[in-house]
Amino acid sequence: MEKHAVCIPFPAQGHIRPMLNLAQILHSRFDFHITFVNAQHIQNTLFQSQPPSTNSSTNTNTTFIFESIPEGVDDPENLLSVIDSILTHRRMELPLRELLSELCSKDDPLNPPRGPMHRLPRPPVTCMITDVVMTMFALDVADNMGIPAVVLETASACGSICYLHLRELFEKGIIPLPEANCLTNGYLETEIDLISSLRGLRLKDMPTQLRTTDPDDMMLNAAISCTLNAIKSKAILINTFDSLDQDVLEELKTIISPNICSIGPLHLLAKDIDPTSDDTNLAIGSIFSSKNEDNECIIKWLDLQEPSSVLYVSFGTIAVINQEQLVEFAWGLANSQHKFLWVVRSDLVRGGEASSINVPIEFEKEIKGRSLLVSWCDQERVLAHPSVGGFLTHCGWNSTIESISSGKPMICCPFIAEQVTNSWYICNVLGIGMKMSEDLKRGEVERVVKELMEGMKGKEMKKKAMELRNLAIEATMSPYGSSFVNLENLVNDVYNTAHTRKYVKFSTCMPETSK
Repeated sequence: MEKHAVCIPFPAQGHIRPMLNLAQILHSRFDFHITFVNAQHIQNTLFQSQPPSTNSSTNTNTTFIFESIPEGVDDPENLLSVIDSILTHRRMELPLRELLSELCSKDDPLNPPRGPMHRLPRPPVTCMITDVVMTMFALDVADNMGIPAVVLETASACGSICYLHLRELFEKGIIPLPEANCLTNGYLETEIDLISSLRGLRLKDMPTQLRTTDPDDMMLNAAISCTLNAIKSKAILINTFDSLDQDVLEELKTIISPNICSIGPLHLLAKDIDPTSDDTNLAIGSIFSSKNEDNECIIKWLDLQEPSSVLYVSFGTIAVINQEQLVEFAWGLANSQHKFLWVVRSDLVRGGEASSINVPIEFEKEIKGRSLLVSWCDQERVLAHPSVGGFLTHCGWNSTIESISSGKPMICCPFIAEQVTNSWYICNVLGIGMKMSEDLKRGEVERVVKELMEGMKGKEMKKKAMELRNLAIEATMSPYGSSFVNLENLVNDVYNTAHTRKYVKFSTCMPETSK
């Protein structure tokens, strides 16, 4: 029996990237057929400038296929609208059922497959891998059709265990916040004693979805519901490694029944896959690297710098600041007198023009010749470069695990969701980061940059970060590494389960959902 995984990421880059890494690993290392199901607008965006071989209708490699399903919203780039569609209306459920029905059914002259599917023969589906957000409908589809399902949790282990306890905090009346001034009156300093592996954690260190007074808040309820759905799956996969999060992983295993599998860092597991081995791998490698020429210029600039002399600065793909914060932050970097590489997205400033960012002319003159501002870079390559000595980050988990894998200490500037939990964990448990105040004032920015790049604390954090880097490599770069073994065991388990289950053909009788 051939192995065939259907992968369903949430339509945001921070969720697609690890799912794509996992799919590529399963495809190249474990001989899986892959059907990668994007939301329609993501499919259009990712492949509008990509080689024709990436498209399911023209791809000659039938073992890794990209498909798409509609989001069911007017503005698919509005993530809140997409989440509402997934959480409340489940508008992506029917298209997914139809797609899976075709993938699971044998040739039937009375029921020919739609679209290009007749050109792409694939074995029956062995398992579904769904993003934790997509569990709102995907797990029901898998269960109804007899398909084993596992969940990819794109948050950190510490973020995951916090999400798991939101319902208990809700039931105890701790959240939602009793009143609006709880944001400023010290209420968020309340210590959480529910998580033994995260001693000293406060409400302010929990995911920001809890910072609401509305019990019907969509984001709070989405966080609770997605977690409760995830624990119904066969396994939960986390992009981490055993020695990084041992205490948290052990606690997770004692409080929920699904198998908890640490299978990261995924980008390291995928590192040695030859991108030129076939059309699909080549296309995958180019999906998030459409600006390769610009990136080569960045790498050449880094090549000219002294070892560990450059601070890499990036706030990820979603975080926004206002113009005043931009100016203060920029001058803080400049006043530190350290070299930096700063990714300044065109939409970084809230309410600003989408096509440009306005930094003071005096600032540009001050940093000329010693720093670089760019709109995009290949973050994995930049963090791995020996000239980079530290990372000022929003603490998204992809960025965090990439920084750890490269042995880079961090300045933590979290914005939303479990980024604040990651920041607390980086600083208080791992000891490889320092927290920067939220107002982004120039004096504070200058202080933390100097401390990281030249201070004693920065040197200590660098040493610890390098130790964790070595452990990350150990977990992924050999067949005996913990993450490789965990993934191999999961593959065998899912494969054996698939032998014992029967697929249920799609029916037009849908469960009742909100309209």
